[in-house]
Amino acid sequence: MSNQNPTRQLLIETTAKLLQNQGYNATGLNQITQMSGAPKGSLYYHFPEGKEQLACEAVSYTKNVTLASLRAVLDATSDAVGAVQSLLTLIADNYDREDAELGVPIGIVAHETARSNENIRQACCGVYNAWIGEFEKKFTASGYSAEESADLALLINGIVEGSIIMCLTQKSSQPLRTAARLIPRLFPS
Repeated sequence: MSNQNPTRQLLIETTAKLLQNQGYNATGLNQITQMSGAPKGSLYYHFPEGKEQLACEAVSYTKNVTLASLRAVLDATSDAVGAVQSLLTLIADNYDREDAELGVPIGIVAHETARSNENIRQACCGVYNAWIGEFEKKFTASGYSAEESADLALLINGIVEGSIIMCLTQKSSQPLRTAARLIPRLFPS
């Protein structure tokens, strides 16, 4: 937890987890307070604008957590191809754990709110831009041109997100493993 108010942080973390696993529309304030153990009054005290404000902060929290993990994986392998393969394999391995709670970090929320809630759409866009930026840095550091790096970063982010969704629908880590195996074919020599 961060150094901010522990109840506020608990509400953010609980909301982030719920959003990843069931989306914005299926996540209710009563469920958030029940799962967090926080009194309902504290939710409105810390988030006077309600669910939208809490969701935006939960998306931001998710961005910070996922960026730290993404950077660690990308930094652990020197070349971009190997780094992307490592990332996909790590996500697949996490999916296969018995206690795994693999959700889509922000994909469900982005889909549900892109046309109906500008604040949440912008928060989700910020997450995608941050992830794409990390991939882009890795490709550039591996010798790809700025244009190639930007294009490949967008493509890889789509492959990661799409593979996770396929794993969830197929109840199998195979889509992530297939993507990891085929990644080298996508990179220009």
